[in-house]
Amino acid sequence: MLEQAGVMANMASKHPLTEYPLDGKRVLITRAAHQAATFVALLERYGAQVASLPAIVITEPSSWDALDGALQRLREQVAGAAHHYDWLFFTSANAIDFFLRRLRFHGDDLRLVGGLRLCAIGKGTAGVARDAGLAVDLIPARFNAEGVVESFVAFHGGQVAGLRVLLPRARVARETLPESFAALGVALDIVEAYQTARSDFDPTDWAHRLRSGDFDVVAFASASAVTQFAEAFPGISPSELLARAKVACIGPVTSQAARELGLAVAIEPQEATLPALAEAIAAHVASR
Repeated sequence: MLEQAGVMANMASKHPLTEYPLDGKRVLITRAAHQAATFVALLERYGAQVASLPAIVITEPSSWDALDGALQRLREQVAGAAHHYDWLFFTSANAIDFFLRRLRFHGDDLRLVGGLRLCAIGKGTAGVARDAGLAVDLIPARFNAEGVVESFVAFHGGQVAGLRVLLPRARVARETLPESFAALGVALDIVEAYQTARSDFDPTDWAHRLRSGDFDVVAFASASAVTQFAEAFPGISPSELLARAKVACIGPVTSQAARELGLAVAIEPQEATLPALAEAIAAHVASR
């Protein structure tokens, strides 16, 4: 909450209350319902009329077996019986939430990961990690797979072969990072910590609203939101569905997913964070 208050205070200093670049503009956001409030507040600060269509829901993994196995290996490592991991990577706040939830379910605490270095991909993810009491050793300069590998290699002065990384993540995720690490000789243990699934909504009314131009901007904050959004409207291409709206994506991974579906990405901030995305949307509209 303090972090969010700080973000809002900084925005107020940069954008006085007399300035509303998104006044009268309608922005549709597609974040999961439990994660939408912060983004709504950021956009409303610029005067936007915000509607929410959660494209995804975050659920427990299909099985806890993989994560439970990783936690057992961490117990062995703490006990000195074996060495399994050097690093713990988190690519999202959801991964942190479900990982720690399962850790505590078994009666463990943060001492289980105290001997590992921690990489958080994205400032928002790093903030959630710190709020949970975790020390963050590395935040990659760029939040895509290439940037992660580049920062990781630089952190170790190029000597990464043989390092072992635990990566709790969503069941379905892009494979660029595992492929890149494998090429460098980094052992990457990927375990399913949660799932992203399409939320349950009636697409008929939403399709009519989108085609009619009810929204000036449609914003995506993850690649999974793009994919699930597109699949929710069978028989309608994403480019047709959003032909009358500007598409805004939080960063290069999300933009790539959108472009692969034929969407023209009009707005992408230099920094892959929600405050930067809101500011980029406001700046784009103001420039018009």
